[in-house]
Amino acid sequence: MSNSETPLTAIVREKYGAAALRVLDRVEGTAAAACCDPVSCNCGGAAFDGTVDPITADLYVRGETDTLPEAAVLASLGCGNPTALAELRPGEVVLDLGSGGGIDVLLSARRVGPDGKAYGLDMTDEMLALARRNAAEAGVTNVEFLRGRIEDIPLPDDSVDVIISNCVINLSGDKSRVLREAYRVLKPGGRFAVSDVVVQGALPDDVRRSMTLWVGCVAGALQDDEFVRLLHAAGFEDASVEMTRRYGADDARAFLVHAGLDMERVAAAVAGKVGAAFVRARKPASFTLRDATPADTGAVEALLTEADLPLAGVREALARPASGFVVAESDGRVVGVGGLEDCCDDVLLRSVAVAPAWRTRGLGRALVLRLIAEAEARGRRAMYLLTTTAEGYFPHFGFRAVDRANVPAEVQATEEFSRACPASAVVMVRSLGEAR
Repeated sequence: MSNSETPLTAIVREKYGAAALRVLDRVEGTAAAACCDPVSCNCGGAAFDGTVDPITADLYVRGETDTLPEAAVLASLGCGNPTALAELRPGEVVLDLGSGGGIDVLLSARRVGPDGKAYGLDMTDEMLALARRNAAEAGVTNVEFLRGRIEDIPLPDDSVDVIISNCVINLSGDKSRVLREAYRVLKPGGRFAVSDVVVQGALPDDVRRSMTLWVGCVAGALQDDEFVRLLHAAGFEDASVEMTRRYGADDARAFLVHAGLDMERVAAAVAGKVGAAFVRARKPASFTLRDATPADTGAVEALLTEADLPLAGVREALARPASGFVVAESDGRVVGVGGLEDCCDDVLLRSVAVAPAWRTRGLGRALVLRLIAEAEARGRRAMYLLTTTAEGYFPHFGFRAVDRANVPAEVQATEEFSRACPASAVVMVRSLGEAR
């Protein structure tokens, strides 16, 4: 143990280094295929004798890991599948805290594509060597594995779009520092999307004190409401905890088998209180929303053209006071735009566009919410829109698909409905105000 290393850190490093070596022994055929220490297997991959621990079982959908090296799958250390739940997008930069053998980094690299990048951060030399070997075997080039601790991330401020992690933050003895570091390296509007073991209810004191169970992902788990509180204290917004798997008494016995505790008593006390969860939060975006003016015409039209959205009526609308258009600025630049067009008792949402570099920072969401609030303030009955690419996005705001024949005549008479948008565009509607 180094002078700067806590006893917990030293034990975690030792346990997970040994897990990496067992994986290498397994795939290289240099040791018996057995995992004699089930605690190392909990949050450290399934046992090599074919038994499966309750944390790591069935995390990835069938076929998702088929193209990955065997060693990456064997060294899966997690309790969830953050790469799927985080909704990673092409071109994003992703950081996996405690990347282990690299399974989630490799899956992330596939999701963000050649224009994106996936970093893995781990403090264990054996795991880093295993992860780099797995990346080379998989032929994945848009990845980089960094040596370091999740309490001190070796990346610059505002450099990452998404932070993921898979059953690792619970292993830290300084979770507040981990979350502050995550906030620091995320870009404005960046997303925190991790799988972790959490607690709902009180755990017995002897479980909380057990170092063995801490390394096995149980004793160090945060209460769900405490996780949310720490995220907000670090500066995040929209923090939430969604339980994805809850562990029963039989699962608890698997945790406790080598913990030196009264297995039956403690298993009964923790059953149903411990489980895997998906934890989300967002770093606030650094943009300002304001009403559009005629001076914004060129920038607005450039954004709409880049997004392949119609320009019909935009110049005329911007020339009018209170036109219903709003723009977002960053350092004086127009980086997003959205507009409303009144249609008697209803309103048409149109021309929502965001600059490419800002499409993962919550700007689109802020624009849509601002325009919904404006339409409700005007007393409109319902908001309609047309889309050819975002029919999966707008339901998050309460929109639903509707048949064109059921759209009011005033909305159908607009330029977008009658001429500018293709007939194949999906029509969606959202009730406003008390009518919702």
